[in-house]
Amino acid sequence: MSAPVTVVWYTDPHNVWCWGFEPAIRRLEVRYPHDVSIEVRQGGLFEDFSPVREQWARMSGGRWKDSVRMFFDAVASQHRMPMASEPMTEGADDFSSTWPACIAAKAAGLQGPDAGWRYLRSLREAWCLDGRPIHRRDVQEALAAEARLDVDAFRAALDDGSAEAAFRWDREACRDHQVTGFPTFEVRAGDEAVSETVRLEGWQPWETFDELLHKLDPGLTPVALPSPEAAVRDLFRGHDRLATREIAAVLGGTDDDAEILLEALEADGVVARRTVGSGLVWGSPLRVSVDSVADRGHGPL
Repeated sequence: MSAPVTVVWYTDPHNVWCWGFEPAIRRLEVRYPHDVSIEVRQGGLFEDFSPVREQWARMSGGRWKDSVRMFFDAVASQHRMPMASEPMTEGADDFSSTWPACIAAKAAGLQGPDAGWRYLRSLREAWCLDGRPIHRRDVQEALAAEARLDVDAFRAALDDGSAEAAFRWDREACRDHQVTGFPTFEVRAGDEAVSETVRLEGWQPWETFDELLHKLDPGLTPVALPSPEAAVRDLFRGHDRLATREIAAVLGGTDDDAEILLEALEADGVVARRTVGSGLVWGSPLRVSVDSVADRGHGPL
């Protein structure tokens, strides 16, 4: 049977508002694993970033990176997901388009939904948490290896045009559905032939998205969790790094309550914290130690 609720997410790996939607995704994955299905369409935010760069340069007296950093910090303060605005802009001198990262995401997806989903998260983390230039082919291939993909098949999909063809199919879907901004969501309860699709444009907090799901399907019931501590331990078995806001979304509580629980697990040596921008990222002590070395100026690993 298909899931009673389908969410189609029009997105782009570079889009920082889409990064802010990751807490809602964690909640859907963990609390509604059998009742909500998620389909992803790569929309391609900028085919050519040059006009935007030139406009920001004019507005800032040539200091366009400062304008970008201010924008990133403002977005992060609203969606409350950590963002490394400084390193995100450091590697942007050769950035000209978001399309290469979208095509890389489609190359991963050709290895199956799980591979595509895992790789898309890796792209977002690499960009927003580490400032790695995901528009570059070498970084894309490194991330494919880190995400446990078949790297040879990944390269082949980029080289033979199959990944680009899949991306262009997604672009056509955006045009057909008149999607012009990201994130955009189409949420449908029940069979496509008889149900009404609700469209949601722009970033929404996980709480608002959860309310929408229950309006569409009042009988939707989140999967019961074990104790909050056990639930968080389980989360880190499946995810390398998670933000405080993501933990809160899964538990259905506040960011403060999630942070108190994470601090207790940190005291037990289960997780460690890493400050990214104005937020916190949590992971295994070893992973956080490696990330912290990179943060101190040795460059992203």
